Amino acid sequence: MSLTQEDLQQIEAIFAKKLDPIAGELKALREDIKEIYSTITDLQAGTITDGSFSKKSLEEKLLTLNAELLAAAKQAGIALPRN
Repeated sequence: MSLTQEDLQQIEAIFAKKLDPIAGELKALREDIKEIYSTITDLQAGTITDGSFSKKSLEEKLLTLNAELLAAAKQAGIALPRN
């Protein structure tokens, strides 16, 4: 028994109908992954991952980290406690 052209068209229509919602979800996932990679790239371009950071003294590292933390808190609208 072989499938007719009409059978094949019906099967194709059923698959297309079932895959439409999945295609939308796949597109959304693809966009999320692109955004995650973009965020990771932006973070890696920051001061902390700079190649010279590992060569700095402990005091310089702490000052750099403090400056980065203060800048991030300001962007987030958070007031950090100060002693």
